[in-house]
Amino acid sequence: MDIKPKDVLVFQVKRDFINLYKSFLFILEDIEKEHQIAFSKIKRQLPQFKDAIECADYLDESKMEYLRKKVLDLGNGSIRHLINELEKYDIDFNIKIN
Repeated sequence: MDIKPKDVLVFQVKRDFINLYKSFLFILEDIEKEHQIAFSKIKRQLPQFKDAIECADYLDESKMEYLRKKVLDLGNGSIRHLINELEKYDIDFNIKIN
C-alpha cells in the first residue's frame, strides 16, 4: 500500500480541525450551562417577573442549535478550503513514526 504524503497531511489536518471545533462545541455547552444557572438564580430571586425574565432568555434551544450548526459548518468549510488549497501543491516529506 502506497501512502501519499498529501493524504497523510490531509488526514492529520482534518483530525486537528475536528478536534478544534469539538472544543468549540464543548465551550458552547459550558456557556449554555452557565447561562441556565444565571437565569435560574434570577427567576428564584424575582419570581414576580418570571414571564419577563423568560422573554429575556435569548439562549434557548433553537439558538443553541443554530450556534452548534454554525460551528460545524464553519469547521467543515475550513477543512474543505484547506484541502482545496493543498491541491495546488506537490507535497513530499519523510514520515517519522515515534
